[in-house]
Amino acid sequence: MTAQILASELAILIQESKRKNTDIRSAAEKSLSELKALPNTSEAQLAAGETTPDLGRDLKRRPNFVRPFLLSCATRNPRYAGTAIACLQRLVVTNGLAKETLKDVLDVLRECSSLGLDIQLKILQALPSLLQNYASQLTGDLLATALHICFLLLGSKTAVVSNTAAATLQQLVVTILGKVVREDELASGVDFVAEVPIEDGTTPVRSAALDAYQLLNDLCLLTEGSKPQFLHSTSVSPDFGLELIESMISNHAETVRSHPEQIQILRIRLMPFVIRILSEKVAFSTTVRVMRLLPIILGNMLSVLATECEMVLGLLNHMLDPDAAVIWKRILCMEVFRGIHAEPALVRNIYAQFDEQEGKRDIIRNQMAIMVRLAAEKPSIIGLGQQSTIPAMSTQAEDESDEQVALQAEGVAGTIGAAMTLRSSAAPGISTHGSNMRIPCIEQLDKSEPPSVPPAYLYSLVLTCMNSFSEGLARFLLPFSIPIEVRSKKKQRLMKEDEQQETETTEKDEPTVVARKPRLTRSQSISGSKIPVNPMSLESHVLYSQIRTSASMVDSCWPALLAAYSTFFHAALDSEYYHSLVRSFQKFSQVAGLLGLSTPRDAFLTTLGKNAVPPSVVTAFAIPSSSSHMSERRDAWRRENGVQGSDSKLGSSPGIAVEKARQSIDMGSASLNTRNLLCLRALVNLGIALGPILQSAWSIILETLQQADLVITHISLQRRGAHNGQTTPTAGSDNAFLGDIGNEISAVNIAATRMFESCRDLPDDAFLDVLRSLKGLLRDLHSNRDGEVARDSVSSQRPSAHRRRISTAGAISGLDQDVRLNEFVIENMSKLIDYNTSRLLEKRPEENGWEIIVEALIDVLSTQQFDTDLRLRAASTLSTLINLSAIPDILEDVRDQVRWQGLAALSRQIDSLHSNDSSDSKAAKVCEQDLHNLALETLHGVLEQYGDVLNLGWDYVFSIVSSVFEQPTESGEGGEKQDPKEFLPVVVLTKSPKLIRSAFGSLQLIGSEFLNSVPTECLSKLLLTIYCFCCQQDDFNISLTSTTLFLNVSVHLWNDKETLDLQDCNETFDIMPQNRSLAKTGGNTTKYAVIWLQLLLLLVDSTTDRRLEVRHSALHTIFGILDSSAEKLRPEDLITCQRLVVLRLLARNETAYQICKVSNSSDRLKEISNWNETAGIMLNDISGLFGQYLRVLVTHVRFQPVWETFGQYLQSFLKRRSLSLSAAVYTSIGRILSAEGEKADISSCTTLSWDIWRKGNPVHHTDPLATKQGDNQTALLAYVRCFARIYVLMDDAIDAKKISSILEQFLICTTLSTPTPYSGDVDNMSPLQLEVVSSLRMIRTNAIGTAAALISSMASFVTLAYRRDDTQLEQKGPTFVALSKAIMDLLGECIGNHLDDVSIFTGSSLSEALRSLTMPVRLKYTWHVDGKNPPPWKKATATIVNILKGVIPKLDQLRSQDSDVSPIWRDMIDSCDAIISASPPAIAVPTDINIDQEFDIAAFHELKDLLIPVLGSTFVTDKLRRTFSESLFKNSIIHEPHPDDLPHPDHELLECLRSTHIGRTQDLPPSPRYRMAYVLVDELFDLVAEHDGSQERVKLAQAAAPYLILRVCLVLKAYLLDQPLRGRIPQPTSQKVEMLYILRRLVELDCEPRAIPDAPGVVSEHKKHLYRIYGLVTKALRVARRNEEMRNALTRVIETVSLDFGV
Repeated sequence: MTAQILASELAILIQESKRKNTDIRSAAEKSLSELKALPNTSEAQLAAGETTPDLGRDLKRRPNFVRPFLLSCATRNPRYAGTAIACLQRLVVTNGLAKETLKDVLDVLRECSSLGLDIQLKILQALPSLLQNYASQLTGDLLATALHICFLLLGSKTAVVSNTAAATLQQLVVTILGKVVREDELASGVDFVAEVPIEDGTTPVRSAALDAYQLLNDLCLLTEGSKPQFLHSTSVSPDFGLELIESMISNHAETVRSHPEQIQILRIRLMPFVIRILSEKVAFSTTVRVMRLLPIILGNMLSVLATECEMVLGLLNHMLDPDAAVIWKRILCMEVFRGIHAEPALVRNIYAQFDEQEGKRDIIRNQMAIMVRLAAEKPSIIGLGQQSTIPAMSTQAEDESDEQVALQAEGVAGTIGAAMTLRSSAAPGISTHGSNMRIPCIEQLDKSEPPSVPPAYLYSLVLTCMNSFSEGLARFLLPFSIPIEVRSKKKQRLMKEDEQQETETTEKDEPTVVARKPRLTRSQSISGSKIPVNPMSLESHVLYSQIRTSASMVDSCWPALLAAYSTFFHAALDSEYYHSLVRSFQKFSQVAGLLGLSTPRDAFLTTLGKNAVPPSVVTAFAIPSSSSHMSERRDAWRRENGVQGSDSKLGSSPGIAVEKARQSIDMGSASLNTRNLLCLRALVNLGIALGPILQSAWSIILETLQQADLVITHISLQRRGAHNGQTTPTAGSDNAFLGDIGNEISAVNIAATRMFESCRDLPDDAFLDVLRSLKGLLRDLHSNRDGEVARDSVSSQRPSAHRRRISTAGAISGLDQDVRLNEFVIENMSKLIDYNTSRLLEKRPEENGWEIIVEALIDVLSTQQFDTDLRLRAASTLSTLINLSAIPDILEDVRDQVRWQGLAALSRQIDSLHSNDSSDSKAAKVCEQDLHNLALETLHGVLEQYGDVLNLGWDYVFSIVSSVFEQPTESGEGGEKQDPKEFLPVVVLTKSPKLIRSAFGSLQLIGSEFLNSVPTECLSKLLLTIYCFCCQQDDFNISLTSTTLFLNVSVHLWNDKETLDLQDCNETFDIMPQNRSLAKTGGNTTKYAVIWLQLLLLLVDSTTDRRLEVRHSALHTIFGILDSSAEKLRPEDLITCQRLVVLRLLARNETAYQICKVSNSSDRLKEISNWNETAGIMLNDISGLFGQYLRVLVTHVRFQPVWETFGQYLQSFLKRRSLSLSAAVYTSIGRILSAEGEKADISSCTTLSWDIWRKGNPVHHTDPLATKQGDNQTALLAYVRCFARIYVLMDDAIDAKKISSILEQFLICTTLSTPTPYSGDVDNMSPLQLEVVSSLRMIRTNAIGTAAALISSMASFVTLAYRRDDTQLEQKGPTFVALSKAIMDLLGECIGNHLDDVSIFTGSSLSEALRSLTMPVRLKYTWHVDGKNPPPWKKATATIVNILKGVIPKLDQLRSQDSDVSPIWRDMIDSCDAIISASPPAIAVPTDINIDQEFDIAAFHELKDLLIPVLGSTFVTDKLRRTFSESLFKNSIIHEPHPDDLPHPDHELLECLRSTHIGRTQDLPPSPRYRMAYVLVDELFDLVAEHDGSQERVKLAQAAAPYLILRVCLVLKAYLLDQPLRGRIPQPTSQKVEMLYILRRLVELDCEPRAIPDAPGVVSEHKKHLYRIYGLVTKALRVARRNEEMRNALTRVIETVSLDFGV
């Protein structure tokens, strides 16, 4: 592509210079020839459009190739020069210039630099490529020429050219130094070319280094305004000169530092110039560029330019003084320092280079001192006040900040980040938005004047430098504090994690995934914990000199840094700046601690603590709490809120409610904000990080936490009380009432917890330091004098080592009387016990702190002036210590004795609580309950640990658990009189619901896990204890759970036992309810049988509990026990259980029901319903027990009285008239009678069951709480199912009378049943209906009259669905549709099976069946509830046909018996009429009328074949035959006739033909069932036609002949009257077809001779019917003169008449 362009450009030159410049043309033609003469390989590449080095190499060998371009440029003609420069630029890029042409090319480029814009830009594009491709040749003068071209273009007035030239020049300068880098890499192969001067002589340099040296020297000269030595005569602005120098040094700082000749230039040229600029008043633009050089020089050349850098740094420090420089120059200085402090290594180097050297300036120390002065220079600008606030100009709300600032210490991370909502100060302050510049001043190179600067920008830079200084120290020193073992383990763990990750990556495609445990686990121990390493102890470390320098910086700079920090801690800062401040402060404190510098460490900790909890805040909340009134109010608050134990904000208690007068404290001036809590978290994190080496400084951290807890507790209670409008605060979420600081408090709480938890890893000496410091925080309440003594003793215990007390008792008035401070101590003492269990058990007491802990707790417990809550906390902590005795590591020799003593102590403690009744104080009683509860919880804890192996002390255990109850009393005990109230449960009084819950936990453990450890002699105590818990009324769930414990005890009693002998118990326990006293007196026996029966009787007592769920739970437990134990009991023992337990259950329930029935309670109906529900559950369980073992029990002599008593209770339950209970009664009877075995074995039970069933139909029963008729489906279903089992057992003992009664009950149940919820009985029968159908199928009909009764009953069931009108159908209720269709099948089957039974014919049962089946047939198109296919009428039609197939042959056999069967015939003809007919109004509704019509036609053909042969018999009356014929006539009509043409009841049949009326012209629609009509017409013709001449056929023909003639005449008459009115309108098609069909059948008919009476003059025998219609035919023939087809048909009729009658 380059060759093509060059060829094109050469052609253009040739064309343009053809006439004007022959030299150019000749040179161009020659160059073009040379271009075309390139080798073939190059041409092939050129043809492919590629630019390759081959073209450059080819052209390099032809130096004359560029001659036309040089000539063109020499003309200075823009036309020629533009083309030439473009070609030269392309040749430069392709490296196609010959070396000898470089000078000429640079000359023509310089000459053309003043031409047009495009030419200038092309020149600038060529220069970088020229320097890159010809680096080795472009040296010396050639390089100077190239740079001179750029300097020339730099002075262009065109901005784009000037800017491009500046960029190109910077690129060339950097490239020249790049040549030096490459030259240094090839130093051995490059010769020196000259020697240049350095500080102490001269040094040889190579070619590229010489160029760089000369260039740097000239740039410095040009910047100073002097004449250059290397570059051609030119000038450049100082600003741009400084930029070029910055480019050189910044891009190749290492190269410049390694060349002494260039350092010499910097020393003698640049640095003096820089110092001069800094010292003088110079323009902003120049100063900015000088300032930009300083970080580069200081960071890279500090060691080689030490003197100059010292002067510069001193000037920078000096210019920070307000009187030394203007504000913008001071800001530039601070921006330079910001860059310096961003590089901690540079700060260390500066400190080591100057501050640590004698005779040198203190650069870093002076800077820290200057920062102190700067921080306090203008307090109004930074918003200095009593505490830190938000800047007023901050545009971002602090509560919207989501930044999380990490306060991290090596090995321990503390994250601080929370929403801050503070009051804005009136001062501007320092903020990210209001105090920063979007572009720093040092970056604003485009400004000639200093920009406007925010007032607080200078101070934000100071703060940033301080933060960077501390962060840098921490970043360098903290890694050295990690022990080598820990670091190696951490490294191995990381390597192992990497391997695991690689393994997981390779196993991703495996089908199964193995669950992995978390990799990061905290498994530190006392022996494995390591004290942080003091970096100063690493003397052999390679970086020890820097470590020592850093330590020296900390030790020398901390006072100034602390002063500056203290200023900013009270300034107005936004969230970001304040977080950074706290973070750097924490890290500096941590560094000081790690270095073993206790003085700065304690000073910084004290300052941080003061900012966490300001003394003024603590003073405001330091309230004496010795008032008993305040204690009572606080205790009341705790009871109302259910507060027990700890509810601390910072690992401490909620504190005492403040007095009403103190609630007026200004929350703005005396409260903690999120910034205070931020400092507090930093302090806590320092405790975690420096814990092993804090020593006495622990007091600072712990006391700060103590004071913070006091303040936060007060704020929480005060806001809660104000929220509720009460003086005494009430319960509520602390975070909700703390508002904007709630989340931060939670974070501090977590951090504090972590700090105390970390104490488990402390060495023993450090742990003792923590305990001593914590114990020293206790306050005494005896008196003010005693308080002074206590304070002195506390102070004497604390070393004074360089620390500052935060709000101590001596410093704040009244603070040591605040008991809330002691609560903090006790609470955290408890935490330390929890976290150091192993230490307390494994180390000696003097080493593990046991003595210190015990001494502190005893001091609190022995002080009566301490309030209740504090004493409770102390007792709880002491209980924690006692619980340590439950750890299994105790020696076996003393284990049992120690545990016995612990249980005895708990028992004595509880006895002492309730033996002293002298105090009537409410607070004292509450305290007693709390202490009691604490003892119960302690018992529960120790039982959990060693209850399974406890050998001694069970008497104490049950005594402790039972101590929550008052002395039990019984209601209704009085002599021998059996009062119903004796059946009520024992009234168990409790001392407190809370105590009940605590004690039950222990009992539950015993009853579920530790029964094997309970001695036999204690089992009765256990049962009575369980019974008391079951009967208590305070906790419902406990009562429920207690019943299950009886089951556990029963399983324990039966464990490994084959049976229990209850024979002795038959006389011991009586049916009357006196087992309570017996349970108490018999509890000492060791017989398992008596204990087991006592258990059941206690459960029986529990079934009379007033709570429904408790009763039910007791019932399920009783029968669960009996069910699991029954197989092991002998039959006589089973009967004993039924007599003493089951019957007693029934008696208790009945008595309770009677009591509720006469009660006047408002909940009487609900109680009755509940007792009924209990009875139902009871019966369900009893029936299972009876049914399972009935075969065994029924043979026992003592069973029958039990069964009879049981039956009496069942009858009494039915008298309650409850649906649910009635259902349970019949369900239980059915389950009992369903027992396996021979019928004879349980037949003795059926008589009582039959009596109960016969008298107790539950159809009219209701529920006590029901406002309307309830759902009786369940009860009736159970009732019908119960019959099935009774009926099976009664065998042949049921006669027809009983069957009728049974069927009547079934009908009543079905008729009066309620609809099934959420389902209908249209498609499917309801469960009750299914059960009724099943019961009907199972009824035996071997007794006389049972078949007829069954058929009659079934007929009633069939009609249930069709007895309701449309309005009734819309009402909710059963439809009986599915039942009706099911009964139809059953009815047809039953009649078919009993055709030999004459009673069904002689009686009305068969007629009832036919009538019931006819009813749905009649309603075929008016009944719209059909359900599943087939519809009811089709099912009834098919059933009728099937029944008649068997019945009609039997009727012939009955003629000889003189039986009156005429009703049956009448019903059969009526059924046939129903089949062939349909209701006209609704007949058009169905869409499948044709299918229905075909179905009826088929049924009619079957019926016709059955009826016609016997219908003419003598035992069938003529009336029935006429009825049949009339039915055929009415249903054969296709078009509705005129009403006057139809026969009237009081007239002769054919008399209606004489009527006269006007014809009709409208088209009459044919009947939808026209096919059926034609079939019936054919049947009329067939009945009248001649057959065999028998008497039966003659009677039929005689009965049908009048209706046939009438049917024909109706058609003819309609034609006579209607057609003349139509005129020429043709006759409707359907009428025409009907008339033609009838005329044809008339002609074809040969009637029975005797069917129609003879007429005078008529001699024909078989055409008599034509004579009767002859007149109408002749009239119709006159009307049909225009209709040939009709005329022909009528003519054939007349012709037939003429032939037969001789006309």
